[in-house]
Amino acid sequence: MTQAPRRGPLAGIRVLEFSQVVAGPFCGVVLADLGAEVIKVEPTGGEPYRNTGTVVPDEGKRFQSLNRGKRSLAVDLHDERGRALIQRLARDADVVVINYRGGVATRLGIDYETLSAINPRLVYCRMTGFGVSAESHDRPATDPMMQAYSGLMANAGKVSDEGLPQPVGATAIADYTTGLGSVAAICAALYHRRESGRGQLIDASLLRSALAVQDTNVMREPVWDAVMRDPMVEALEAIRARGGTYREMIETRTNFRTQTMTLRLYSGAYQARDGVIMLGALTPLSRAAARRVLGIENDPTEAPVDPATAATIQARLGELHDEISDTIGERTVSEWMAAFEAGGVPAAPVNFPEWMGDDPLVRAERIMVDVVHEVTGPQRVVGPLFEMSETPTAVRGASPPLGRDTRALLAEAGMNAEEIAALHAAGVVRSHGDRVLGETGPRRA
Repeated sequence: MTQAPRRGPLAGIRVLEFSQVVAGPFCGVVLADLGAEVIKVEPTGGEPYRNTGTVVPDEGKRFQSLNRGKRSLAVDLHDERGRALIQRLARDADVVVINYRGGVATRLGIDYETLSAINPRLVYCRMTGFGVSAESHDRPATDPMMQAYSGLMANAGKVSDEGLPQPVGATAIADYTTGLGSVAAICAALYHRRESGRGQLIDASLLRSALAVQDTNVMREPVWDAVMRDPMVEALEAIRARGGTYREMIETRTNFRTQTMTLRLYSGAYQARDGVIMLGALTPLSRAAARRVLGIENDPTEAPVDPATAATIQARLGELHDEISDTIGERTVSEWMAAFEAGGVPAAPVNFPEWMGDDPLVRAERIMVDVVHEVTGPQRVVGPLFEMSETPTAVRGASPPLGRDTRALLAEAGMNAEEIAALHAAGVVRSHGDRVLGETGPRRA
C-alpha cells in the first residue's frame, strides 16, 4: 500500500500573492515549498516577467523559476468587481505577500488597513524598495538601484573598463534576501497568531536587506572607526570634493582596507592550468593550512592591525598574491582539489551555473527536481532551500499558466457558474486559454 505524502509545515495556510519580478515571487516560492497554498494574483495580461526574455509567450523561464508550485488567478484589480473578488478571498486567507510600489495597494483596495479590517487574523507582508516613511514610501526601486544606494555595489569594488561601478553579480541579491527574510517574518507572525489570534503587518525592504548583508561595513563602532573608518571616509570625501573618479575612490578604499586583504589572499580565485579554483580559507587555522599546502612563508597578514605598517604589508601582500598565482598555475584544478582536500583547505572549482543542473554532487544531494510544465513540458528546477524530517518541504509543481486556477478559485469562493461566466464575459477575470481582446502586453498595477 502506497503511503500518502506527508504534509509540509505550512499545509493549510493560504497565501494571496500580489507580486512581480523577484522579491515577492521568491518569497511565495519558498512558502509553497513549505506546503502553503500560494495564489499568484496577476493582471489579466499576466505579471511582467511572464514575457521577459521568453521563447514561449507568457512562459518566460525566469517567471517559471520564481512561480513554481503556485496557483494563478488572473483578475483586473482596476475594476471594482475585481477588487470585490479579492476582498472576498481575503476573508479566508492567512497571508498576503505584496511588493507593489507604495500607494498602489491603497488605490486597488488591497492595502493592509482594508484587508485586515475584513480579516483581523491576516498576516500582511509588505515589501518595498526604500521603506515606508513619508519620504520614501512611493519611491520605485530595483535591485541595481539598491545595490548602488546602499553601498553594496561599491563594497564589491567591481569597476568597468570605463571606470564605472558594476553590480555585485547577475543575481539580484537584495531582492532574494528580502524575499527570504520575509519568509522568516511570516512564519514568526503565524506562530504569534497561533498564540494571540491576531495577525499583523510586516514591513521588509530592499534597503534593509542590502544593508544587512554588509553588516560590519555599515556598522559604527567608535574605537575601530577612529583608527580605520574615519580616515578612509575623510580621504573619500576629499576625492569627491575635487571631482575625482569613482575608480580613484575604489582604489583609495582598497588601500585603506589593506589589513583585511588576507581574506582575499586566501579567499580568492586563482587560475590553474585547466580552469579556475577558489580558495575559501577564512579562519586562522584554514589560512595556515593553505600556507602549508602552497609552501608560503613570511606572511605578515595575521599580525594585529597597525596603520603605520600598512604600506609594507600591502607590498608583501602583492608579492604573496603573485607567488600563489604562479604556484597554482602549475597544476590542474583536480590536482589542486586533491591537495587542498588532503590538507584541510577550503577550496572549490569555479563552475558556470549552466553546468550545475547536471552536476553529480547536486544530483546526489537531490537539490534539482524534475517537474512537467503544462505548456512547455519537462523541466529540472532548483528545489527547496532546505529539507525537514517530519514536515518535508517539496516542489509542489511547475509554475501555473496564466489564469489556470481562476475558475476553480471563484467556485471555491462560493460563486456559481452564472456569476463566474459574467466576470469572464466582462473581462474582469481571465482563465487559461482565454484571449484578451485589444491587449498587446502585460498590464501593470
